[in-house]
Amino acid sequence: MMKQQLSAFLLSGAVMGVSLGILALGYMLSADNSPALMVRKLDIAVSQPPPPPPPQSQQVTEQADVNMQVEGAGAAVSMADMRIDPTIDIDKPDMPNVVMNQPQWEAPEIDWDAYGLGELDDKPTLLTPLKIHFPKKLKRRGIDRVVVKLDVLIDEKGDVTLINILDNPHHELNKEIHRFVRSSKFTAPHKAHEAVRARFIWPVEIEA
Repeated sequence: MMKQQLSAFLLSGAVMGVSLGILALGYMLSADNSPALMVRKLDIAVSQPPPPPPPQSQQVTEQADVNMQVEGAGAAVSMADMRIDPTIDIDKPDMPNVVMNQPQWEAPEIDWDAYGLGELDDKPTLLTPLKIHFPKKLKRRGIDRVVVKLDVLIDEKGDVTLINILDNPHHELNKEIHRFVRSSKFTAPHKAHEAVRARFIWPVEIEA
């Protein structure tokens, strides 16, 4: 029994010794693998410093004192006696001869050609009421009835155009005549069952 224990103890010590040897060997190997540092001696030739530059000569510029002030009254300047004559003769230009020509105004040509009442199929009929404002001036003069004659043209649509006032004894009615003629409308004139223009004298009786 004692022999077995002793053998186990020796075996354990041998194993431990081998392990320690392996560790020591590994440490030595790692220490040998470190890089070697080599130191060499280098001879450096030290050159002498360059000689200093030669001293520069300083140029001295002398400045002369100049006196700009000059004593004395200087040259005398006398003003000439100048006289100006205000009267100046200037020739007047001749007036241009301009001839003014009177403009020639030409009225536009209007075609008043139309059929008379006797040439129509039937006489046009007034469609709008005849409303005329009788002037108060005529009433105050005792005039309450006036008959005027108008030269009118009726187109194919029945619209009325006043060509001329043939008979009007009172000029106060002119404005009212133009007003009611523009607002008047007839039936369209017909010739052979076709719409045409008609021109005739339109007598209008105006009462107050």
